[in-house]
Amino acid sequence: MHKSILLVVCLASSTFNAFATPRTLLPEESQIEFIVKEMGVPVSGNFKRFEAAIDIDPAKPEKSSASLRIQVGSLTTGNDEADAIAADPNWLDKAHAPLALFKSVSIRVLGGGRYEAKGTLSIRNKERDIVIQFSSTEQAGGKTVIASDFVIKRSEFGIGGGVWNEGGVVAEEIPVKVRLMLAPAARKSSPTASR
Repeated sequence: MHKSILLVVCLASSTFNAFATPRTLLPEESQIEFIVKEMGVPVSGNFKRFEAAIDIDPAKPEKSSASLRIQVGSLTTGNDEADAIAADPNWLDKAHAPLALFKSVSIRVLGGGRYEAKGTLSIRNKERDIVIQFSSTEQAGGKTVIASDFVIKRSEFGIGGGVWNEGGVVAEEIPVKVRLMLAPAARKSSPTASR
């Protein structure tokens, strides 16, 4: 009974120092996490494998873009039984919808290192419009961390059917936390990195 994505989720962007070419994602320093409340008890989980392509120009945000691909089967809550339920047809339906996808349509600067991305989020092959705000913060060594907290609603993507939708067994809203670490701009490599 755990899912969400984040996708994504979650998402992308960049720092005050314009990088007109995509920054490389550092998968081992990045996280996509979520919390599901089951009968009022919070259950946390995360996705272990995801890819991101991030191309942001703060000076010309209209030319910026971001995409995120999450492998649904990489979900883990630390409980094998719960993970199996989360991947079954009533939940994330890994067999028929192995990926959760986010693709930006537009990105704009909000100021103070914050941005807003409008785009589409696809979970269980159901695509919905989404607006996500995120921050971009310089780290030691020229790295940049992109951080965002947002909420998705299970019913919008058909997540959790049957008894799980009865009597508030599982909360409708799922908080998602995305933290993407980007390599220094000086590092020239493929625009897409995977975990």
